[in-house]
Amino acid sequence: MGVNYRKFIWPPKARPGRRLSWAFKRLAGLLIVFGLLSAVITLFFTDRLIFHPLAEVWETPANYGLKYEEIELQSPEGLILKAWDLPAPPGAVSPRTVLLFQGNSGNMAMMSSRLFLLHSLGLRALTVDYPGYGASQGRPSETRVYQAAEALRQWALSHGSRPEDLILYGYSLGGGVASYLAERHPPAALILDSTFTRLSEVPADALPWLAPYFRLALGDAFDSRSRLAEIRCPLLILHSPGDEVVPFALGEELFQAYRNNYKDLAVGRGGHVDFLLNKDLYRAGIQRLLAVSAPAGGQGH
Repeated sequence: MGVNYRKFIWPPKARPGRRLSWAFKRLAGLLIVFGLLSAVITLFFTDRLIFHPLAEVWETPANYGLKYEEIELQSPEGLILKAWDLPAPPGAVSPRTVLLFQGNSGNMAMMSSRLFLLHSLGLRALTVDYPGYGASQGRPSETRVYQAAEALRQWALSHGSRPEDLILYGYSLGGGVASYLAERHPPAALILDSTFTRLSEVPADALPWLAPYFRLALGDAFDSRSRLAEIRCPLLILHSPGDEVVPFALGEELFQAYRNNYKDLAVGRGGHVDFLLNKDLYRAGIQRLLAVSAPAGGQGH
């Protein structure tokens, strides 16, 4: 005779004297259902919850009057990824190159204003569309996003940049990408813009009663906090107390936790996407970072 799973998951009403057993079975059934649903969501829907790509690239550096090269990278899976390479302005004396990583929504069009700022500081800057974003092939996942970052770094190194001259800049989820790359390949400096400690703590801050579920579903995805313990380069954190997506407290936690080198916290205003409100403040922070970061070995003075 087979097991009646329906009765186990939702047992019939308890008979007198067996209420404790009935309550236990009902609780166990609910836990099984919750566990199965969590497993299904984690397996099939987590990437869809994390990544929100757009195909249309509505803005490029050309909208800011800048010349750039649209390049193609290849992932280990053979996916073709679109990227931009924005050269330093003529006469620039800095050899630094910034690898800029976007957040989880939109595509690299959202990085155009940051590219303009970096260019105005005399820097070369590159950015890449993750798989499934813009015209890049494939579907996004944490692993594929990291692979895109590695491919962008390799392109920069094979086209004139030196490892010790690379600055990694990550916005929002891109901060987790930049931290991943910084742990593996020590850069000249690291910039975390509106970045969280780890991804699971963003929704958990807004819905604390569901925090165990988010930790189960998202695990240690895009864990910048743990990686900072292994990173030794100068660090700049840009964040606003008015950020309605990534709580400012998470940015503060990253700042307080970092003790391995120079660090700076530029406190902006506005919300998660209000970069232009803070461009002068952030420019000053990046200038300070450039002044203290040393080209050789990725170490600060």
